Amino acid sequence: MPDRPPRRVKFVRASLELLAPNHCLAKVELEGDQERSFVGTATGGSPDQEGLKTSARAAVDALMQAVGEKHLLEVHNVELFDAFGHSAVLVHLAARVQDRTQALLGFCVLGGDPTRAAALAVLNATNRVLDVG
Repeated sequence: MPDRPPRRVKFVRASLELLAPNHCLAKVELEGDQERSFVGTATGGSPDQEGLKTSARAAVDALMQAVGEKHLLEVHNVELFDAFGHSAVLVHLAARVQDRTQALLGFCVLGGDPTRAAALAVLNATNRVLDVG
């Protein structure tokens, strides 16, 4: 198996904080080259209804800081789903890269932490298009 080049962006952590009964704050931290840290944030409504999408938007915010402004990413939808007896998060993104817009899908097994899974699903969707993973 050939040696894999190091990842340009690594997931560090994700959190979802309740600010008020119907207001949440998501933070996602990524680490880039030379241990540079990129912290993305996003706010949303009730964490029960919007927590996954808010976490995905925070991951996009951190990722855009890491890769620069030459690309544009937008979260269209985030869903929980079950397959083969496992729960997972599926994200649908729109990516504008080199004057071309395309749909991207990514997923991550839930593993007990929906906030983390939503952030990792964003990285899964973008790793080949943005050459970050």
